[in-house]
Amino acid sequence: MNDTSTQTSSPARNLKIYPPVLAGVLLAAGIVLHFTLPEARDTAWHHVLGLVLVAGGLGLSFYAAATFAARGTTKNPYGEPSAFVLTPPYNFTRNPMYLGLAVVLLGLAVFFDSIVMLLGPAVFYAALDTIVIPREEEAMLTQFGDQYRDYKGRVRRWL
Repeated sequence: MNDTSTQTSSPARNLKIYPPVLAGVLLAAGIVLHFTLPEARDTAWHHVLGLVLVAGGLGLSFYAAATFAARGTTKNPYGEPSAFVLTPPYNFTRNPMYLGLAVVLLGLAVFFDSIVMLLGPAVFYAALDTIVIPREEEAMLTQFGDQYRDYKGRVRRWL
């Protein structure tokens, strides 16, 4: 779903969230909840699927981060963008690093076969989609104008 509106009056917009830190905190909380709440603990197909999702998510995040590094632009969501990256994986999602981290959290929930750990990717998505990404999009619009506006119209925020 393309998001063409930006919200500037939300108090949460001033909150600084660093996506890798948020993903780590949510993962730790999910693991604690997983092992403290009673759930079945057996080995099954979900272990393989979970590991495939984790590997894919890590691969996507690292590939996207390396693409930014190669272009000399910041990976800091509160930094100043210095380059407009249009090469893969940025041609099918505007936020591949975040998508990759969300897939990692999902993969770990699948691996642990844990319903409660599904809160991690859901909270991660909600926090980034409402707080982090709109601020980044404003910075990109300021820096790159119509070029970024056209990109937003062609490439989805997540998938």
